[in-house]
Amino acid sequence: MTSPSKELRSDDVQDVPIADGDDEELDHDGEYSTADQTPLSMTPVPSAGAASQTNSKVKKPEHNTPTKQQPQQLTKMPMHLLEKRRQGRLKAAEQYAQKMKTVGIERRDNSAIHQNGLFRALSLINQKNYSSDYLKRDDQIFAMRERKELRNATSSQNNPENPVDDDDQDSTDEEGENNTIVIHPGSRSLKIGFATDVLPQSIPSCVAIPRPAGVSDAPVVSTPFNHEVYNEAKDSIQQDFKERMRYYKRKIMPNSHEAVVNFNARVQPEKIPEHNDLHRVEWFQQPSKVYYGEEATRCLPSNFIVRHPFWKGKFNVESPQYRSLQELLSDVCELLKFALMHPKLNIKESQIPNYKVVVVIPDAHDKAYVESFIRLLLIDLKFQAVAILQESLASCYGAGIGDSTCVVDIGATTTKIACVDEGLVVDNSIISLDFGGDDVTRLFAKFLSESKFPYSDIDLNSPQGWSLIDSLKEKYATFQDANVTIQLYNFIKRIPGKPGAEKFEFKVFDEVMTAPMGLFFPEIFPVLKTHEQPANQYVSNQLPRSKDLFTYKDNNTKSISQLSCQKETSYCDLGRDLDILQKLLNLPSEIEEYQHATIANLNPTYTALEKAIIESITNACVCLDNNYSKATNFYSNILVVGGSSKFPSLDFILTDRINIWRPRLLSISTLPAFHDKIAKQVKEFEQTNKLGDIKDQEELATQKKKLAKNIKMELQSYWEGIDALGGNESLFPINVLPAPREMDPSLLTWKGGSVFARLKLIEELYVTASDWDILGSRILQYKCIFDY
Repeated sequence: MTSPSKELRSDDVQDVPIADGDDEELDHDGEYSTADQTPLSMTPVPSAGAASQTNSKVKKPEHNTPTKQQPQQLTKMPMHLLEKRRQGRLKAAEQYAQKMKTVGIERRDNSAIHQNGLFRALSLINQKNYSSDYLKRDDQIFAMRERKELRNATSSQNNPENPVDDDDQDSTDEEGENNTIVIHPGSRSLKIGFATDVLPQSIPSCVAIPRPAGVSDAPVVSTPFNHEVYNEAKDSIQQDFKERMRYYKRKIMPNSHEAVVNFNARVQPEKIPEHNDLHRVEWFQQPSKVYYGEEATRCLPSNFIVRHPFWKGKFNVESPQYRSLQELLSDVCELLKFALMHPKLNIKESQIPNYKVVVVIPDAHDKAYVESFIRLLLIDLKFQAVAILQESLASCYGAGIGDSTCVVDIGATTTKIACVDEGLVVDNSIISLDFGGDDVTRLFAKFLSESKFPYSDIDLNSPQGWSLIDSLKEKYATFQDANVTIQLYNFIKRIPGKPGAEKFEFKVFDEVMTAPMGLFFPEIFPVLKTHEQPANQYVSNQLPRSKDLFTYKDNNTKSISQLSCQKETSYCDLGRDLDILQKLLNLPSEIEEYQHATIANLNPTYTALEKAIIESITNACVCLDNNYSKATNFYSNILVVGGSSKFPSLDFILTDRINIWRPRLLSISTLPAFHDKIAKQVKEFEQTNKLGDIKDQEELATQKKKLAKNIKMELQSYWEGIDALGGNESLFPINVLPAPREMDPSLLTWKGGSVFARLKLIEELYVTASDWDILGSRILQYKCIFDY
């Protein structure tokens, strides 16, 4: 045994005492060997007996040891081996750090976070040493959990002991359809029914309450009748009518209008006794209770206040007959309860929580209206769940059209146009025109009065007067020019409170066609609105337009097509092809600028129907990445729906009007290639001349004039190439699709909602009361198939 105090003499070897941890470290560092590949654990040790060779660990001597001390084993470690081991450790650490950096879990010090205070930045979790089942089961996903709860709630009505699992989805499809109600509110009628019904129940959207004593209607603001504008618009309609008849070789008898006037002036009524009047109307004159639906239309204004809770695609907050928003919402709630208790639905108020509802909303919807309506259905009426669907998309579902489509919805108070592509409504193609079937009814009454209509003192503000003229329009108004001649018709005049009735005969000539032609000459409609009640600003302020919470900008859907129609800068209003081409090139920047506008343009829109369709289709192609080849599909699938689209041959005259007013540049099928060529040249010109860096306005204007000149030359060359072919250019075909056979156009949108309610996708779109309570309107950003 060697004494601890004894020194080992060697020139290149040093005595190194090895502790417990050091020896253990040597056992794990075998890979850091010298150049001769000798592991460190095999380093030779001086012989110190057999006992010392078997012991792998040597303990340090303790201070309080007996007189006889244990010998301490020493190893001789060359310095170059220690250096090699140190270099190996550094190299391994660098490789490990590089590997962590590649994986993306390296540790980084964030200098932006101050280390002062009580809190410090936490290091990232070691992802190699943890496990979790988060979002690995269906019941942990919000939508899947809600869907399962809805299925269980639906199936519990029939079999409360066996809840439904996700795998049993097909067994509950039919039960879910029977418990789903589809609602499509309109200005004049409310369409409601089960998703499994063939046709819905159409109930007049009207509420009549007893008039309190001493309460009268709000004063009517009268504006003078503008004879100059009216006569100018009427002459335009008459001239267009005569040119159309001449083009199709329809003979017009001379002095036809005078013959009609002379006959109507001499008409005498035929008395009909009350017992012979099979279609007499029972009018409600005693204000004993509140009436809804069809009964409300038979309430006289002298004893009742007749109110329409829906108007122009939203709540009728501008009506002066409402004193508060809550009163309006109460009418909506009670009207829906009345509709649900219809004999065909037969849903009591206590059964409403067992049903889900799909609501069809306008394309250009006001978010304040949508959110208030959903809140009313979930909180006040306590429906199980609510889903929303846009009208144009619902119309495509109802007609069974899966291709790109331009939907034209002619309603009572508005006419809406929108393009649908791949199951989504193109936002910048939406146009809402402020005229509809009611304006055609007023114009028809005006034309009849000029022909000495026998009912000379007819009042369109009275229920009997309005229903008479509206029924005559639905029966006799037409676009079939072959039937436009002197015709003999009759009607029955019924006065509330007067027994019996009077039958009149009357003749019409071109009034049956010129009145609905007002859709193509809408400038005549505002002239007829001479007696209107002022807007109710008090109630309107209680439901303001939706605004962004942070920027306070209007966050409703904005459409550049709507703005162009309001400013009368549509493609049809531009006279030159150069202006049209420049508008196409500048449209993307205009869209981005308008989307960031603080206030939306809310001015009324009176644009001709065919011009609005051309504007909508063209802008839809621009918004779809300048894909003008889509124009072929849009023009080939113009779907006309709505209650005021029932005029015979509307599709025929609409096709002619689009062909007349569509600019030649937008009609040629080679437009996509030409536009791409011009757009590429414009981009190269801007990059070459660096227009974005020019600060001098005069120089910038000079460069823009040079660019416009180049575009003009290219356009001229383009037309010369087409004319060289003899003018036989290929045009985009136009095809107007009427409603499917045996389907009422006014019910087609509701039918699409019922088809959508039967798809499995609808389960992911239902909003429940708990969703609304937790997230509010934010849930609609995740539970809508469109961008809310």
